[in-house]
Amino acid sequence: MKTISFGGWYQRTTLHLTEAYGFFAHKRSYLDLKQKKLDELHSKLDIKSVKRKQGYLEHIEIVTRSGIRIKYYEDGLYVFYINSNEIEKDSKKLKKYFEEKWKPAINYIFSLGAPTPKILVNMKDNHSIVIGTLSQSPRRVKLDQKLLGKPYSETISRNAHVFKTDKYIATIVSKRLKKDFEPLVEMQIFFKEFKSQLHKYLNIHREIWEEIAEIKERKKIKGGEIGKEKSKLESYQTTINLIGNRINQMNSYAKTRASLAKTLKIEKELIYHFEYKHEDLLNTLEYIKEIWKMTTDYVNSALQVMRDLQGKTSTKGLKSIQLLASIGVVTGLVRYANTSSLQKVDLWGVSYILILAGIAFGLDFWMKKYAKNKDYKLKFQERAKNI
Repeated sequence: MKTISFGGWYQRTTLHLTEAYGFFAHKRSYLDLKQKKLDELHSKLDIKSVKRKQGYLEHIEIVTRSGIRIKYYEDGLYVFYINSNEIEKDSKKLKKYFEEKWKPAINYIFSLGAPTPKILVNMKDNHSIVIGTLSQSPRRVKLDQKLLGKPYSETISRNAHVFKTDKYIATIVSKRLKKDFEPLVEMQIFFKEFKSQLHKYLNIHREIWEEIAEIKERKKIKGGEIGKEKSKLESYQTTINLIGNRINQMNSYAKTRASLAKTLKIEKELIYHFEYKHEDLLNTLEYIKEIWKMTTDYVNSALQVMRDLQGKTSTKGLKSIQLLASIGVVTGLVRYANTSSLQKVDLWGVSYILILAGIAFGLDFWMKKYAKNKDYKLKFQERAKNI
């Protein structure tokens, strides 16, 4: 019998754990969520039992009627377990449960508050399936390549033997470390997800940077396009700020997990088999923070250029309004000076006023069209070297 594991990580706190427990255990939420929707999502989860447990981190343990066991931690790590002799079938079962039942429920109960940036929502999660086995002699275990695929990596230590294929991570652990098996799998999933998120943020930086650079490299922009490009940059700014806050929070999560790995005495196994040196991960995090600061400065400077240009086009409109007002004043003075015209209104007087109004509106229309079609120079800060 093998243990199949599947999981991921998303930043959460004990407060979120309490909200999740209220939903899993009692089908309720104190937030402004529809009870009918909560009942529907809870029913799909097919929950048999729910317990809130203390451990190296507080967590909720859920068992479903179909035999899936779920551990959901206060820091946002979630891991699905199922005992199986049919690896491919039950791996699909875990993934299907995650996509169709777990993910919609979690997304809904945490749907209020700061939104998840659209660019992150559209990125597909690629969680690994971990196949775990306890063995008296892990070194001697060979991989079933027909079932799991050809390994691209193999590491062996005294207490573990790990194979990595395109679809699976096969982890054979000594029976002496039976109590450490799940913590080892969970730490492995956490740090893999941590590293994966950093890579996502690096790619998002590249994408946004190139979008801004594309605007910059145009050199000129028509007045009518300024509003559209400004809105695009404001959208990027919102995304950058939301992700920046998440990046700034990641340090505490990594340090907590690193400390726990030392306490549980599984740090050496993590480093040896999964190359998760905590210092390297924290250095990578600092690198991403610096890049994100550069991205923030870059979008802010681009946005300021667009705001300045939009101010210029608005000034054109104001000038045309001032012109209209001036013509109105002059017309009034002419009529006031010719007191006889106040006594009677003739065709010439009406025509005169209409002609002046037509000229004024024509000038206003022309000045706005001119501002809209005029090419404005784009003067951005020099682009830094690609990272």
